[in-house]
Amino acid sequence: MKNNIRFDLSDYLIHFFRDVNLETGSHIYLPEHCGFNNQHHACFIDAKYLLRLSLRSHKIFSSWSYRNGQRTVYGDSPVVCFTDMPIAAYLETGVRRLERNEKIGLYAIVLPKEQMFNNGARPVIYGLDQHNNARCSQGRYGERILDETALPLIEQYRYVTYVPGKIDWTHEREWRWPYRGDINNFLNHIKEYGIPENIESTPGFDFRSSEISGAGIIVPFAEDIPTVAHDILTLIDRGVIGRNTFKFIIAVESLQSWTQLSEPGALLSCINDNTFEFESFFDLSASKVKNYADSINDYVSELFSKKDFLNDSYAMEFGNAWVWIHDNQSQVVRALLQAGMIKVNKEGRYLLDVNLASVDWPLRRKEAFASHVAGWLKHRFDIEAGRYSVRGKDDYDAIPSYETPLKDQHPFYNHTVNVDW
Repeated sequence: MKNNIRFDLSDYLIHFFRDVNLETGSHIYLPEHCGFNNQHHACFIDAKYLLRLSLRSHKIFSSWSYRNGQRTVYGDSPVVCFTDMPIAAYLETGVRRLERNEKIGLYAIVLPKEQMFNNGARPVIYGLDQHNNARCSQGRYGERILDETALPLIEQYRYVTYVPGKIDWTHEREWRWPYRGDINNFLNHIKEYGIPENIESTPGFDFRSSEISGAGIIVPFAEDIPTVAHDILTLIDRGVIGRNTFKFIIAVESLQSWTQLSEPGALLSCINDNTFEFESFFDLSASKVKNYADSINDYVSELFSKKDFLNDSYAMEFGNAWVWIHDNQSQVVRALLQAGMIKVNKEGRYLLDVNLASVDWPLRRKEAFASHVAGWLKHRFDIEAGRYSVRGKDDYDAIPSYETPLKDQHPFYNHTVNVDW
């Protein structure tokens, strides 16, 4: 529709992440444990941590947008909030509002508006015909329920109070997506313990089931791009999202000005310039894949054939071990993934299976074998690797028994900026 191609309109919805203090009345509900690769060490949760947590959990978390301890979203459905401001306008207002210490952030997920509408997102309703005098009741979990003669319950998540000159949120150009799943267990756990049980049961908009394509990420700094790309590539390799789910990553500091993106044609050009070519990590030639696979298989077979290799005495412990390769973008890893020799566990470890489940060895011997292969990979291909093991199970998604430590700055880890101890 040619009338929609205007500088003040957008084909995207933006969900931005802001810094949050869990001890204030404007908090969010966050599980105590979000995985060994996501560690919030503080009550102050920074926006970058939340963006990466959302990506790794493949969903944007729903909430009732608490302010002063009270829900601001009406109805009984938690929502994901978006703005349909053009990207240029969002960046300009984001920088200015951050300078005033207002609640906004420059870490954001950008989703195609038409696709989000098809997935249930809708623009909010600013004000009602009854001039905001509709009666409101409160539910057992703090729900704010309007009289259904004013607005049906199923639509109440869209309502935003508007009182000219007093209460005006129209500048946010807000859209909302309602979570329609069962939240009783989630609410009961919060009522009893004050926090969600786990990240899996926390409601939200799930990329895995939505079939979104052409989405993007906005980050403040160019140094954030490799980290975010690491997280997205991990989701692709796990089979959680498709190769075309995310298309671009834009770093704000790399833009010359906001007006650079104000015209639709200029925005499209910027997106094309900042397209992250995830396709380049796939479809290596069959000969290249075979060369890497054969080299590693031959070496592992040679080790197994040495009867006196690692013939020390070990305590009898059952379990399994793998070789954990730390760089998910190296050509070796890409080839081994294509050959089916590497699997990615739910926390994003790239694990080379060297058939240790097939031998009746104590766990410590398997760990030593995996460490030896990891050292050979470093020498042969100049890639960082270590061992990873699980005691009592042959399940790489179970609680780890031992893993080779990584540097805190490695993109596998998602840490909060602040640490309370």
